[in-house]
Amino acid sequence: MVEQIATVLRVEQGGVWLSSTPVASCNACQVSSDCGTGIVAKTLTARSQQFFVPTRLNLLPGEQVKVGLSEQQLIVAALMVYLLPLVLLLTLALAGAGAGLSEGYLMLLALLGAAVGFMLARRYGKQQEKHSQVVILQVLPSVGVQQ
Repeated sequence: MVEQIATVLRVEQGGVWLSSTPVASCNACQVSSDCGTGIVAKTLTARSQQFFVPTRLNLLPGEQVKVGLSEQQLIVAALMVYLLPLVLLLTLALAGAGAGLSEGYLMLLALLGAAVGFMLARRYGKQQEKHSQVVILQVLPSVGVQQ
């Protein structure tokens, strides 16, 4: 299970809206200030992700929760986004080469394959959004500041 800390934004009937900011692994490395990837990761600001999670828990806006997603779901989503467009790109390009098409048509077929792959991955992602598979694992205790 892949876990992440999220903050409750608002409560609706049947669930809550959560906000989470992805953490780049480059920030933990000791040489991130000298590494090109680390410099780029620090330069680009992380976007906050908002998503709805159905739950019966009584949560309040501002509370933090630990959410989880199974590794299998994450791997399938990664394969859809990265591997499917590449496979379709290569399949259409090889089919065009086998048919004896010129290089211009091969490039167009390759682009078409990649575009269809990304379109299918997007459709898969929207379908998965409807069936929220993120679960709330734990409500984190709130730490109050005492004077």
